[in-house]
Amino acid sequence: MTTVARPSLSPGTGDEQVTAERDETKYLLPADRLEGLAAALTNRMAPHRFTGEGSNRLPGAHHFITTVYFDTPSRAHLRAAAADPDRSVKIRAKEYYDIHPSLAELATDPKQIVRYQPWLWFELKRREGIHTSKRRFRLPKADVPSFFAEGRVTPQARDGQADQQVELQEIADYCKSQGDHLAATCLVNYRRLSWQEPDGTLRVTMDLGLAYYAAPPDLWTRRQALVRSTLGPVRGKEPRAVIEVKRVAPVPAWLEEALAQSGAMPDRFSKFVAAGQTVWGDG
Repeated sequence: MTTVARPSLSPGTGDEQVTAERDETKYLLPADRLEGLAAALTNRMAPHRFTGEGSNRLPGAHHFITTVYFDTPSRAHLRAAAADPDRSVKIRAKEYYDIHPSLAELATDPKQIVRYQPWLWFELKRREGIHTSKRRFRLPKADVPSFFAEGRVTPQARDGQADQQVELQEIADYCKSQGDHLAATCLVNYRRLSWQEPDGTLRVTMDLGLAYYAAPPDLWTRRQALVRSTLGPVRGKEPRAVIEVKRVAPVPAWLEEALAQSGAMPDRFSKFVAAGQTVWGDG
């Protein structure tokens, strides 16, 4: 399969269009059915690669995401999402990193084959049926505790994000409105493949090798990427791939046919619910 990198959020791009407001349908697909679907996607859409600030331009990288989910001590968000996956609010932060297997034989330190950005993308995601909206901004890991405790973002973190001040304030206001202190409750790590139309009206992502973790104690103090081998004991795994079709226009007929031929069926799967229930029991 073709390896791609993370989504960009440069203002005015197709990425921004498909990220902020969209319809989203999820599918689960066994690993032995992926090749046909990936080939169909590559024949009709371009593999998606991030080219913005801090992007990794080296070829042949495997792209990964570690998502940190936040909740109240009573796990109110987990309980609500488990009760009705079609209407939920999620508070999360994502770290994107790339691993270069081709450099493994040359590396003298495992860190040399990992490329990552020194910040997290902090997100507030709301779902109503198949419609989702997302607000996000960039935040250094070290600033996360003060953001939750005080709703404060350092001047350094605000630099270069003038266009994201509305998103930042909306997320800060939501966190303050919860009353109870929000904290990291579980993590999900996975490899991502992505395809996108040039105008940003359609994106298809394929997430592989999902693994679930409790929040490690050094989550906000570590000076390394949140790579799988550093997250502690694996609490659970999802052997199937999670396919997401993210769109601002109707699903094209060729994609519906490719999904049907692969055996993919719509599913209400939630990474947050799967990880949270694995780490905390039934939530």
